Formats: sequence, C-alpha cells, structure tokens
Amino acid sequence: HKEIAERFPPLKRSLSGYNLAQAYTDGKVNLNYLIAGAEGTLGVISLAKLKLLPVPKFKVLVVVHYASFLEALKDAQFLIQFKPLAIEAVDEKVQISAQSLPNWPALAKLLNCTGTSYISNFIEFVADGADELAATVAQVQAALVQAQARFVIINNKDEINQLWSIRSLAVGLVAKLPGIAKPVAFIEDAIVPPEYLADFVADLQLELDKEQLRYAMYGHVDVGCIHVRPALNLQDEAQRSCIRPLTEMVIKLLTKYHGILWGEHGKGFRGEFVPEVFGPVLYPALCAIKRLFDPLNRLNPGKLTAPGVSIQLQRIELVPMRGSLDQIIPIVEQQQFAGALLCNGNAACFNQEPANVMCPSYKITQDRIHSPKGRAMLIKQWLREKAKPNGRHKEAAKEAFKALSGCLGCKGCAGRCPTQVSIPDLRSTFLNEYHRTYKSRSLRERLLAHIETLLPLAAKFPRLWNFIHDNKLVPQLGISNIPRFKCQLTLDQGITQYQIPLYKINSPLPDKATHPLIIFSDVFTGYLDTAVLFAAVLVLRKLGFTPYLIYPQVSGKALVVAGYLDQFKAVMAQLHLLLHPLLQAEIPVIALENTITTMFRDEALKFAPASAATASAAPAFAATVTGSNIATVAEFLSAHLLKLGKISQQMLSQQMLSLNKPSVSYRLLPHCTEQALLPDEGQAWQAIFAQLGAKLEVKNLGCCGMAGTYGHITENIANSQGLFAKNWLPELERIKSDEGISVTQQSSREIRYLASGFSCRSQSAQLAHLELVHPLVALHEFMN
Repeated sequence: HKEIAERFPPLKRSLSGYNLAQAYTDGKVNLNYLIAGAEGTLGVISLAKLKLLPVPKFKVLVVVHYASFLEALKDAQFLIQFKPLAIEAVDEKVQISAQSLPNWPALAKLLNCTGTSYISNFIEFVADGADELAATVAQVQAALVQAQARFVIINNKDEINQLWSIRSLAVGLVAKLPGIAKPVAFIEDAIVPPEYLADFVADLQLELDKEQLRYAMYGHVDVGCIHVRPALNLQDEAQRSCIRPLTEMVIKLLTKYHGILWGEHGKGFRGEFVPEVFGPVLYPALCAIKRLFDPLNRLNPGKLTAPGVSIQLQRIELVPMRGSLDQIIPIVEQQQFAGALLCNGNAACFNQEPANVMCPSYKITQDRIHSPKGRAMLIKQWLREKAKPNGRHKEAAKEAFKALSGCLGCKGCAGRCPTQVSIPDLRSTFLNEYHRTYKSRSLRERLLAHIETLLPLAAKFPRLWNFIHDNKLVPQLGISNIPRFKCQLTLDQGITQYQIPLYKINSPLPDKATHPLIIFSDVFTGYLDTAVLFAAVLVLRKLGFTPYLIYPQVSGKALVVAGYLDQFKAVMAQLHLLLHPLLQAEIPVIALENTITTMFRDEALKFAPASAATASAAPAFAATVTGSNIATVAEFLSAHLLKLGKISQQMLSQQMLSLNKPSVSYRLLPHCTEQALLPDEGQAWQAIFAQLGAKLEVKNLGCCGMAGTYGHITENIANSQGLFAKNWLPELERIKSDEGISVTQQSSREIRYLASGFSCRSQSAQLAHLELVHPLVALHEFMN
C-alpha cells in the first residue's frame, strides 16, 4: 500500500487494472477488484451483478461561457466548490464542429450564444428535493453574477438533454476534422488532479503544436480527465510510427503533473506502458497475479501484463491498424466512398431510444450489420477486397448489398451520427456500382425506382390501380401496401375548380407585382393527397400571394435512392432549366414534401450533373438549390408571420374564432428525415399556429417504419410494422386512451393529429386506423 500511495497520486477516477489497493483488505482477497479491470487478461466474465444508485429526481444544467478552452479549465476549482455532479467541456475545434449539426441553431439559442463561438463548461447539479436543488443553484448563480460570468441556467429536462448531446457527440465531432488525417484515440483519457488540468493541457497543446499536429480535446473538468485525439493519417506508415513518441511525451508530462495515462478507459494495447508506470515493485506483483490465473498466457496476451516480467508486451506502434488495411484502396474510391472511411466506429447508432431517429433498421433488427456502422464497415471491406489482386470482392459486394437493402433511407444517420456518415448516400453510390458490375436490377427494383414516372400514368386509370390494390395483385412482384387513389377531388379537377395557374419550362416569369410563389409538388402528394396541395394554394392566397403550380413530375428522389445516378443527374439538369430562372428572379419556390426539399439541399448537390452534356449546368444548379432557396412550407410561412397575424386579427374582429372551436389543439408528428435534417421545422410550425392563436405540440416519435419505398417491399413488412408498433403506435394509443377517444370517434375529438410526411400519414391510416392530416390542411380549416 505504501508503494501504491507513492507511485500513484490520489485521483477522482480510480486506476483501472488489477486493483491491488482494494483487492486485499482485512486479510481477505476480493476477486471482484482483480477481475473488474483486468480486460480479459485473467478470465472471461459470463455474468456480472451491478450495484445501482437511485437516479436523483431533480436536475439543473448551468452553462458558463468563456473565451477559450484553457479559461474554462482554469475555472474548474472555482466551480468544483459547489459540488456539482459533473463539469464537462469541449475545446474550440469540437465547438466549431458542433456548429455543423442540423440542430445547432436551436442549441445556440438555448445557450444564448447565437453568432458567437463561446467555449463552455457544462455543469450539472442534481438533488432528490426541488428546494435543495434550488438553494444550490441560487448560490451558484450569485457567485457567477459576482464573478461577472456569462452563463445560462437550463431547467427543462428536454433542453438539458439536447445540450448534453454536444458533449455526448464529442467523439464523433472530433472525427469530423477536415483532411485525410483523422483523430486517433491513443492519448485518450489522461488524468491529473483537477487543479493541474489547465497547466497540463497548456503544455500538451504546446508540444502538439510543435509537431504541427491538428487535434481536438474534450473532457471531464471536475475530475481532471482530458480526452485528446491527435489527427494522424494512419494510411501513412511514417505517421503510424508517431504514436509511440507522442505517447512517451504525454507520459512525461503526466509525471510532471502527478497524473496517469489511463484515467477512464481500458488500457488495451496502451498496456505496454504498464511496467514503466507501475514500477519495479508493483509490476512483478501484477505478473504474479497473471501467472496464477493464466500461466500459459492465452487470455488476451500482450496486453496489461504477462506471466513473467521478462515477457515483452505488444508494442503500441506495431498493433495492426485499419489505416494499413485501407491504404490499398485507390484514392478515387476513397473519395467516392468517403463516408465509409469517415465512420470511426463510435457506435452512436447502437441506440434503442424511440425518439432518436438513428437508426430504425438497427432498432428493429438489433443486428449490428443493419446499423450505419455495420454498413459502413461492409462497404469498406468490399473496397479492400476489390483492391487485392485476388480479393473476394464479389462475396463482399453481396454482403454489403444485403445489409444496405435493409436501410430505410431515412437519413437519420446523416443528421444524428456524430461524423454525419450518410448511409443512404453511400447506398446510392454503391448500388450504382453494384448493378453495373455484379447483378442487373430486378423488375421490382426498376418499378420502384421509376415510381415517379409510373404514378402519373396510373392516375389516368385510378380504378384499375385500386383494383390492383384491392385484389393484392402487386404482391406477386414483392410489392405491398401500395396507396389507393382516394381523393374526392382529382388534381386536374382541382386545378380547374381553383383556377390554379401552371408554370413549366420556358413559361414567362410571373409578374412580381402579384407576389407570385411557385409550388413544387411531388407526385405522391399531387396525385394521392391533393387536399394538401389545394390547402397550400388557398392558404397562400389568403396571405396575399399568387401561387403557381409546377405540375407534379419526376423529382429524381426514387432514382437516387435506387442508385440510378446517371438518370438522376439527367433529372437534375432538367430541374435546373425549370427552377433556375425562378430563383434567379427571386421568385419563391416551396416544396410540399420535406423529403423533396432535403433532396434539393442534399442529394442534388452531392450528385449534381457532371456528364459532358450537362457539366456546365452543375455549378449553376448547385447555386440554385444552396441553402434555403427552395423552402419548406413551414420555413416560408414562418418568414411571413406578420401576414398570419393580420389574418388572425381579421378572424378576431369577425368573431370567427368562437365559431371555429377554439378549444381544438394540434399535435404534429414529424417525418423521420425531417427530424434528422430539418430539426427546426417543428418550432416553425408552432410559431405559425401560435400566430393564429392555436396551440401546436410537436411529438418526435422516431421513424414510422414506412420511409419512402421501404414499407412497400414485401420482405420489409414485418420490420415496417414493428417500427410503427415500437415508435408511433404506443403514443397514438396512449393519447386516444387518455382522452377517451376510440378509433371510430375521430370526428368528435378535440385534438387534431398532424403528420408532415406522406408516408407517415399512409402508415398511420393503415396500421392505427387514424387519418392524420398535413399541417397545411389543418391550417386551412382553422383559417376558414
């Protein structure tokens, strides 16, 4: 014990590994303390019993802003005196990376730092009593005011969880540093006494800057633990060899500041430095324990310790690394499938939270092959096999195809993965290559890819389409749940009845004096849910606009999902000719379906026209759709709240609100892609309804399970229905139960359920027997 006390400083995170200090007390050996941190070097754990602590009932998050990361670390001692549960911070690089998250504008608003890049300490206080917590927070607030600190106090549980996401996503955000060199976790969890943390980090930054390395840091300020990940190109042998000298440099600094290399995570291959850190007295004791449990050195050999002092542990720089496997992949393919190589295996996609849209296929299958991480790794393995002289690339391609076929294409990963790896984009690129090289597309795949071309033809014969649906003829092709034509007013009838002007290529630009606005309708809304389209026209007219309609046509969404990239590029070239003159003239264009809006902002830019015939159109088209030029309905309406306010005043003056059931409130269930890529949509709709005096609640329920064409493929039906039952159905049934509403009493309910996605409305109608409507339809009804 004396040697342990002299060798290791008192730290707030106990040393991992064979816990000599606690394994032998009062003349007894407690094997739990030896096994718990042994990392598989002493035995295999088949069952573990954990002691759990009760979760405190109340919590508050205090966020204090600083000009720099070092300033935040220096403030640790001041903040620790208030005994918070945790103090966490991220450095400038992680902070900048966080600002690329889709929900950053909302987070910045909560932090009161819109337009400013503060570095913040996130300090959480908990208590079992509200009064006790309030007293602590009041004390903290008074001290911060006296110190003239910049801070915010967050009490709302959902808002606290949103802000903590910045820290929880730090591992992935670090991986987003630009360039081929990516942060590597070998200086992963250095720990020093908190009072030395700022000085240690300052010295470490100085050393890393001398080596001209990019790096990012984040850590647990209250315990003095810092995570540092220098960026190295592990495909370069010279940079792989830097790992040893950098680790040795950090160990010297830790010795200076009374810290250790492993403050939190396992040692793993970093265990090579155990003999040096434990010293000549303690390390032989570790070896003796290893010899008792594993005399033949078969359990996780080369890590932490060995049966004898003279046995060499695995040298850290000689460990097989993914970079050495990836370096054989041609640069062109590394760029083409960059997302697969960007995945750093942080496994944020292995979650089962229903409200988290990433990743529905993993949630329902619980098979890691059907997670973003699993799919990225399979694509990467296929690329490696292709690069080998006699690689098993055909088999690897089949495995990747099988995994990607289960992807819903919801883009949850693109919005929620810390490194924002978009599996749907990788799938589009992969399918384009797969069907060129390995296997031609089936009839079903061709039909689904060209559904935007086929649906307008089917609309000419709606009874025949419904006959096919009702007699279940399409399942013979492996297609199920095709939507029926049920519109009381067809598209052409409505265009005539409401005298909606059309806009097409080479049409003269509308007169700006009439406040023109262009509606881009997808074929599903335009032919199968015309009520949304007509509601859009009537609402916009009430606001003083003259809406023009682009007759529903191919947007390219189904093509890009299926990997028809050449055809998608051709569609984008046509849409450039259609849309560019409008946006150049600053005539607003809105899309009714948000998955189409996100396609214009996402896939259209990534897969823009690049053929010889259309190359000149590519930059112009990219400029056309950049940012919010093509807006969602909510974005456009929320930009004209004053106009809505005038209508509200007119309704009040005409005493129309009393006739319009003022007790009615609304609940919006957003589309999963919208939740991932347009996180502010819900708040926009809330502002729109509030301007008219109506209450709107937003419920993020995750994916409904339909997600475009996924829920129409026969082999996906069980998973599609399972996701709906897991994510949406419990909430819908609970709401109905709470309010005493049966499925057959929907007309009498006082709460109106809304869904922004066409596929979500279709799924809810079929599986919950609940007819949800688009917010535009509800808005039109409320205004009339």
